[in-house]
Amino acid sequence: MEADVEAWAERVEQAFHAIEAERMRAMALVNPALQVEAVGFRRMRGGVLGVLITPWSMILLRIPDAGTLRVGATAARDLPRGAVDFVGAYEDRIGAYESCSLFSPMFDFPDQATARAVADEVLAQLWATTDEIPAARPQARAGGGPLAALRRNADHDLDRRGFLRGAFLRDDPDSR
Repeated sequence: MEADVEAWAERVEQAFHAIEAERMRAMALVNPALQVEAVGFRRMRGGVLGVLITPWSMILLRIPDAGTLRVGATAARDLPRGAVDFVGAYEDRIGAYESCSLFSPMFDFPDQATARAVADEVLAQLWATTDEIPAARPQARAGGGPLAALRRNADHDLDRRGFLRGAFLRDDPDSR
């Protein structure tokens, strides 16, 4: 089963490398400091899920085993931390998949290591149940980029809208 997940992650990376070369290379919203990378892909109920980093966006990407959404349709998928809305999509090189936008554009990420760290932290927060999230976390200093903001806000409850709008990256309590 692990080989299946690794094969999907590699297939997703290849597809989005091709998209970068064919469709995105000259686009102004591309961050040249970043590259395509599939992060943390794993099997979950009914599919494979992970984070896809590209120079233009970061998304949760779900490849369903069956029951694919039509392109543009939305559906909530239950994750241990709660339901997350996904949008149906299709790419010839991978077939039907579902995505949930985390960041776009990617100009706040100075390098690939920062983007990967944020992807890892997002996945850790999504897989954790609310019982596994510490009641109080040491507060990082203000600033520090998206990873520091994510860590500062990890213990705050977020609704789906707040999650999808990246409220966990801001210190404004009204955005949650």
